[in-house]
Parts: sequence; C-alpha cells; structure tokens
Amino acid sequence: MPQKQYSSRIWVIVLMLMTLFAAGVFTFRYSNWIKRELTDYTRPTPKWTESYKFGKVFENFPVGILGVDISENQGKINFQKLQLQLQNRPIEFMVIRVTMGSNGVDQRFKQNWREASKLPLVKGAYHYYRPNENSTKQAQHFIKNVKLQSGDMIPVLDIEKHSTIQSRDRLRQGIKNWLNLVEAHFGVKPMIYTGDRFFWDVLHGQGFDEYPIWVANYNPIDKPETKNWVIWQFSEEGSLEGIGERIDLNVLRGGRFQLHKLKMP
Repeated sequence: MPQKQYSSRIWVIVLMLMTLFAAGVFTFRYSNWIKRELTDYTRPTPKWTESYKFGKVFENFPVGILGVDISENQGKINFQKLQLQLQNRPIEFMVIRVTMGSNGVDQRFKQNWREASKLPLVKGAYHYYRPNENSTKQAQHFIKNVKLQSGDMIPVLDIEKHSTIQSRDRLRQGIKNWLNLVEAHFGVKPMIYTGDRFFWDVLHGQGFDEYPIWVANYNPIDKPETKNWVIWQFSEEGSLEGIGERIDLNVLRGGRFQLHKLKMP
C-alpha cells in the first residue's frame, strides 16, 4: 500500500475516533437537556402521597385557586396536550420565569409566554433575583424583557438566597430598590416569592410586609408560617400531561376576588 494512502486512512480513523469521543462527552454533559427535548411530555398521575397532600390543601382552603409556575427547567412544554386540571381543580393561573440576575434570560420564556397567552387562565411573569448582583441592573433587565398588559398578573420577584458578598441590610436595600424600580415602571406593587424561613430571617418587619407574599413550603403542614401570605407553593412534585418534568403547585387563597386583585389594571 502506498505510504500516502496509508497515512490518509490513519487520519480518517483518528477523525472518526475524535468525533465519537466528542459525541460521548456532549451526550454525558447534556443528557438531562436531551432527555427534556426528546421526551413525550407526559407524566403519570401524581403519587398517592402527593395526591393526598393536594386534597388536604384544598380541604383547608376550599375556595383556593390552583396555579402553576414554569421555567426552562420544565423543558419544552407541549401546550397542545397541556392538562389544565388536577383532581377536578382547574388551573387558573400560570407564572413564567423571564429573567435571572442582571443578564440571564430564560430560554423558554418567549415560547411559554406566547403559548400561555392562548390559554384560559391568568398569566404572570417573574424575575429570579441573584443576591450578589446589582439590583438596578436586574430591575432594568426584567423590565426590558417583558411586557405586561391589563389582566396579566402583577410582576413577581423571586428571592430565595442570602448574599455571600454583602450584609443582610445591604441585601434588603437591593431588594427594595428592585421593587421600587419595577413598581415605578409598571405602576403596581410587585409580589414577592420566597421561602418561609427566608421571609422570617430577612423580610419580616423590614418594610416588605406591605407587598403580596407568595411563599414556598413543601412540608406536611396545614398552612405556611409566613404572615398574610397570598399564594402558597405547597409542592414541587406536581405532574401534568404535556410537561415532561415535575412542576410546582400553588394555592391562591381568597378565591377569584383575590386573583382579581393580583391582576394588572
């Protein structure tokens, strides 16, 4: 065999091996993303324990309204097959992540927002607050990426973590700054999403009680510890046909009158 032809075959084999190696690394690194993209977006009925918890929540809040929140973490949602009911309870609101920090944009926001607009429910938008980043830039980033109209839910700030580079007082100032800037732009007080413990450790008694509070607590309790909460995220293990990943479940107490109060004028 001529030396030139032999060398060419060696290079072909080397390139094939490099391609296979790169494909293997990509598949390993992005396996969860690939799974979400290729899934059929269906899930079975929730486990018995979650079903029981669901029943207890609405037993305690019989006029409560069921809602969900979504982000790119739910993967590509099949809105054509999306189930809008759980245990004979209609899903009446859906809150969608828009932005994260000062420069992150949820990859699924535009599609989720567009498709949610076609559904018979109230849609809302939230910003995930990064406590180590500039609050003004975060507020401007959120404002730039979402347009809220009359009938949409008021804007939501998701704050869950402590800062690792500033004091608690400085963190509170940043949160308040974000809320003030967003209120000035949209003309309504935003809602704050947080956890029970974070509310008591950081927000309670610091000028945040005047905002509608959406609190997360997944424990087997009758109600959250947070005072005057409006929405309770009681589970992160919900299952809906049309969504291939677990989904958060929320109850809004106060019925449709309260839901109306949370809408943009």
